[in-house]
Amino acid sequence: MKLKAFRVENYRCVLDSGWVEIDDIAVIVGKNESGKTSMLKALWKFNPFKEEPYNLDREWPRGKRKERSEDKTVVTVRFDFTPAEKKIIEEIDGSAKGITGVEIKRNYKETYTYNFLPKDPDHENNLKWVISVIEEYFGKAQETASNHFKTQYAKAIEIFIKQVRDNGGSQYAVKEAPAFKGRLSSFISPNEAEHPQDNKVIQHLQLTIDKAISELSIEPPVRRTIDTAHEWLPTFIYMDDYKIFSGSAQLNQVKERKDHNKLTDEDRTIILIMEMAGLNLDDEVKKGNQADREQRILDMTDASQTLTNEIANRWTQKKYEIDFHADGQHFITFVKDADSNVLVPLEERSKGFQWFFSFDMTFMYETKGMFKNAVILLDEPGLHLHASAQRDLLARMKEYAKNNQLIYTTHLPFMIDFTRLDNIYVAEEVETEGTKVHKNWATADKDARFTLQAALGLSWSQSLFVGQYNLIVEGVTDFWFLITLSSMFQEAGQKGIDEQLVITPAGGATKVAYVGTILHGQNLNVAVLLDSDKEGKSAYEQLVHQWILDDKHVLLLGNTLGIKHFCTLEDLFSEDYYLEHVNAAYSLELGDKLLEVRKEKNKPIIDRVEEALKDRGIASFNKGRVAKKIMQDLPKKKLSDMPEETVEKFGKTIVAINKIVEGWKAKQ
Repeated sequence: MKLKAFRVENYRCVLDSGWVEIDDIAVIVGKNESGKTSMLKALWKFNPFKEEPYNLDREWPRGKRKERSEDKTVVTVRFDFTPAEKKIIEEIDGSAKGITGVEIKRNYKETYTYNFLPKDPDHENNLKWVISVIEEYFGKAQETASNHFKTQYAKAIEIFIKQVRDNGGSQYAVKEAPAFKGRLSSFISPNEAEHPQDNKVIQHLQLTIDKAISELSIEPPVRRTIDTAHEWLPTFIYMDDYKIFSGSAQLNQVKERKDHNKLTDEDRTIILIMEMAGLNLDDEVKKGNQADREQRILDMTDASQTLTNEIANRWTQKKYEIDFHADGQHFITFVKDADSNVLVPLEERSKGFQWFFSFDMTFMYETKGMFKNAVILLDEPGLHLHASAQRDLLARMKEYAKNNQLIYTTHLPFMIDFTRLDNIYVAEEVETEGTKVHKNWATADKDARFTLQAALGLSWSQSLFVGQYNLIVEGVTDFWFLITLSSMFQEAGQKGIDEQLVITPAGGATKVAYVGTILHGQNLNVAVLLDSDKEGKSAYEQLVHQWILDDKHVLLLGNTLGIKHFCTLEDLFSEDYYLEHVNAAYSLELGDKLLEVRKEKNKPIIDRVEEALKDRGIASFNKGRVAKKIMQDLPKKKLSDMPEETVEKFGKTIVAINKIVEGWKAKQ
C-alpha cells in the first residue's frame, strides 16, 4: 500500500494544509515557525510504531475553542493498492472488484474512518450470497427423509428464506436459524414409529445449520476489506534533528525511572539500543549487582556482535561496529569505524554521525529489522552537517526511500534536490487561515523563496561565488528540462551535462544579455543557450555583435540541432509527448476532446499550441503549466522510456554544452 497524498486539519497552527501529493520523496520548504513540524507530527501520529494519541487540550488550534471536538479529523491520507493487493481485495467479495485504493481519516478520538476508491464494497453481506449459503447447507431435507418430513420441511424453508430476504439478509438469518433448528422435530409425522430415519435426518440438519450459521456470521465485505487494508498500513517513523541517541547510562537509575513511568528521551534510546542487541534492562540491572564479571563480559561481547551484524547486513553506506561495555551499573556504547581499532563513545562522535546512527537504530527498530513499508518523516535533517555532507545525506535519503516513502522538511538550500522539482512544497502561515502547503513558489514568502532560489541557482550572487563555469538559459522551465534530462542520461550510463557547470535561468530572453554581461564582468566563464525564435535571435545579436561573448559561447537551439526554422527548448520533446502533457494540463478547459495542432514546421510547438487553444476559446497559454506536468512525469521514467526523437535532440544539446566547458578547461 503506497501513500498517494495527505492532508492535515485542526492541528496546532494547521487549520487545513491542503492536499500534499507524494511519490517516493517529498520535501516541505519553509522558514522556522511556518508549521512544518506540526505537519509531520500530525502525520506521524496517524500510525506510529508505538501508539501516540492526539491530545485535544494541547494540540487543538488556539482561538478555535468553540469548534473543538474529539470527532474532528486531524489527518486524511490516500493510499493506492499494489496490483497484488488489488487482487486480494477483489477476492474478498464481488462488490470489492475494481477498488484501487482507500482514503482513511483519523480524528482526535483515535477513530479511523475508511472510504474505498472509487467505491466502498457492500456494507452488508450480499443477499444473493446469503440465500446461496442457506440453500447449499440446509435448503432441503435428505433423500432418506420421509415424504411427510420433506413436504413440511420444504414449506418451512421457503418461508424462512422469504423472511431472510425481507429482513436484511445475514444478520436475520444468523439470529433466527437457531429457532428454525428447534422446530425440526415438528416436521416429523405423528406416526413416528413408521419413519425412524427422520431422527437421523434431523441430526444431520442440525449440524449443517450450525455450519451455515458459522459462515453467515462472517463480517460484511466492507468490514473484511477494512481489516485487510488496515493490516497493510505502513508504519510512520518520525525523527527530528535533535533526537540524537545517548549511549551511556546508569542502568539502575534508568530502571527506577522506568518503574515510575518517568523515562527521559535518553533513557528510551538506551533501552532501544539494548533491545536491538538482545539485552534486557531488568536482567542487566541484576547482573550489575552480581560478582560474575566474566559472564557479563561475554554477554556484552555477544550483544555487540549481534547489533553489529544487524547493521552490517542492512547498510552498505557506512560500515561501523558496536562495542558495549558494562561495569556494575555503568553501561556505555562505543562505536568504531570498521577499518579502525579506535573505540569512541557514541556521544563523542560527530553530530552528523550521531544523527545517522540514531536514525539507523530507530528505522531498524520501528520496522522490526525489515527496512520497508514505512513512511519516514524527517524534520530538518542535516542541520549539523556541512554543505557537502548535506548532499551526501540527500543521496542516503534516496536509499531510505527505495522500499519506503520519505517526507522531510528543510530551510537549507543544499537539502533541496533540484533534479526533483516536482516534489517540492512550500509551507507558510497565512493570516487567519493557518499553515498552508502548496507548490506555488512565486507567491511564497521571501524566506521560502530564498531557499528555493539558492537551490535552483536563481540567485546571481550564488553563481558569482560558486560557478566557475556558467550557462545562462532563458527560463526556469529550460533549467528544469536540462537538469532532469541530464540526470536521466547519467542514470542510463551516458554523459550528462558537466557537473561543474552552474545553470542559471535569467527570467526571459530579454534578460539573458543582462545576466550574461554581469557574470562575464566577474571574469567567469559564461555561455548562453537561446531559443531560435525572434527574442532569442535578438539576444544573440546583442551578445555577439556587441562583443560581450564569443559567438561559440552563444548557442542557438536551431543551429545546435541543425534546424533552420524557429525552435524552442520545448521542441526538443517529440510533438506527441508534449501534446500529451498539454492535454493533461488543460484537461478541465478542453473536456473530453483532445487538442490537436497544425503541422507547420516553421513554427515552434508552443506557438502552435497557443493558436490551437485560442481556436478552442482558451485565451492564454501558460507553458509553465505544461512544464509542471512534464516534470511530474519525467522522474518516473528512464531514458529508454522516452521517444527516440527526444533522446536524440537532448543528446545533441548536451554534447554542444559540454563542448564549450571542455574548451574552457583546456585553456586552464
